[in-house]
Amino acid sequence: MPLKHAKWITGIITLLLIFPIVIGLVGTLLPAFAYFPPLGEYSISLVPWRNLFAQGEFYASLKLTLITGIAAPLLALWFALSLLAWGYQRPFFTKVEAALSPILAIPHAAIAIGLLFLLSPSGWLVRLFSPWLTGFDRPPNWITVQDPYGVSLILALVIKEMPYLLFVMLATMRSIKARESLQVGQALGYSRFTLWRKVLIPQLYPIIRLPIFIVVAFSLTVVDLALVIGPNTPSTLAVTLLRWFNDPDLSMRLMASAGAISLMLVIVVVLAGWELAHLLFSKLTRAERSNGKRFGLTDSLLRLGVVLGLLALLNAFLALALLPIWSLARRWRFPDALPSQWTWDNIDRATPLLIELTSNTLTIALIATLLACVISLVMLETKRRSYSTDHGKQHVFDWLIYVPILLPQIGFLFGLHVLLIYLNLNGDLCAIIALHLMYVLPYVYLTLKGPYLAYEEEYLLQANRLNHRPWRNYVLVKIAMLKPAIFTAFAIGFSVSIAQYLPTLIAGEGRYSTLTTEAVAQAASGDRKQVGSMAMLQAFFPIMVFWLAQFIPPRWTKWRLKFKKAFNTGLIEKDKMC
Repeated sequence: MPLKHAKWITGIITLLLIFPIVIGLVGTLLPAFAYFPPLGEYSISLVPWRNLFAQGEFYASLKLTLITGIAAPLLALWFALSLLAWGYQRPFFTKVEAALSPILAIPHAAIAIGLLFLLSPSGWLVRLFSPWLTGFDRPPNWITVQDPYGVSLILALVIKEMPYLLFVMLATMRSIKARESLQVGQALGYSRFTLWRKVLIPQLYPIIRLPIFIVVAFSLTVVDLALVIGPNTPSTLAVTLLRWFNDPDLSMRLMASAGAISLMLVIVVVLAGWELAHLLFSKLTRAERSNGKRFGLTDSLLRLGVVLGLLALLNAFLALALLPIWSLARRWRFPDALPSQWTWDNIDRATPLLIELTSNTLTIALIATLLACVISLVMLETKRRSYSTDHGKQHVFDWLIYVPILLPQIGFLFGLHVLLIYLNLNGDLCAIIALHLMYVLPYVYLTLKGPYLAYEEEYLLQANRLNHRPWRNYVLVKIAMLKPAIFTAFAIGFSVSIAQYLPTLIAGEGRYSTLTTEAVAQAASGDRKQVGSMAMLQAFFPIMVFWLAQFIPPRWTKWRLKFKKAFNTGLIEKDKMC
């Protein structure tokens, strides 16, 4: 990229990333110690912390957060490793890999709403076996979703996190030479699962440590999933803090800020404990991994993980299939397995609202993702240049980029909210886009980083030698060759933006509703037909963009040449007519 003053540009971008993070943290930290000038509080005090620790709800919410936030990543990691060990390098596993993209693209709220339709006492799973097996003519009085133990929330988190971890693992297989290790190990008589357990998983874990930490941080702080399918009394700590922040009594914000700081500390403690447990587990199993046995009883854990992982994937697809069914159902009485009458009226009635929500959603997602792609390309070009001058020295941006996805949204978005109010930007579309950009940028940057830095610059150098037009060659040569990576990064960033709940809610203040915010708000209304329509659209756009990201790049050059040929032919015919 022929940029002038590249260091100045990257410095400004880095400062723009640092500023909201620092302001958000400070804006949450100071109220946690009772310093909050908007309420006339100018002195430092520990009163918010005393009030927090005196709240019985805080301990109940914290307990629930730890249960769901630790159990879900453990199960997701177990299922992902089991599926990988079972299917890697087998022909049929390509179908499982192809199934990951739709689930990765689906926003969290849409998955949760689909599971609500599937697992509730009047859901499709009970209908399927009623009344011929269960004897139920009416929905049973069961608590299968929003249960007090968070089981349904754990299931929703596993369904959303397991495909992500499996996707990351598949991308790292070449770096550990998995194929060669499997060939050598099987030639020596080791079973497939034993090889993975003893050789490949210990090599794989250090590479995927950061994605695992991201999953753990997300599980501990998720809000939209917990609002839809999580327990209510008590709720998880992130949901409880959201309610305190929105309390009409503004003094509750001080206690909520203390709770947000405590949630950040919980994340640090859990991640440290996770890593300590991994080190302890590695030391305890070292002798077992080197005893030379070709089979082991613990291989059965991986076999069980395969079954449970496939069931989780099946639940995900069933949940997604129920969204369009409910949106098109006119009459669907319990215990019928399918609607007795179908209609388009549900969508027709909701069309004005859906058009407004879709317009807001797509505008925010497209602008935020395009900005993230441009910023990522600029920063990666600067990083590429630094390889030759600074021997690959890490830029501060490479560390900061992980902060927004590791910190809890509830922890610093409310600090930013105070700044937006002070600048009179609350409820502004630009403020929503800026907050979305904070979360879209890390995923776009990290997706583009590997392909961009691995690009062979000699192609671009040769193009500039033949025709010294740097910008034209950069676009027509380098960007053209990186099309698949850029399209994939755009699709991932787009789906991340579509899924954002808290940033839209906080910056928009209800003036700009999106499909996600409205679907979460309507999920508890009982109108499954309207909620199904919103969740179906919410799921449709990311899937469509992912499909386009796979469909367009291989055909782009052919289309471009055909268009160029048609355009030139048209010009020639026009000249002949003249």
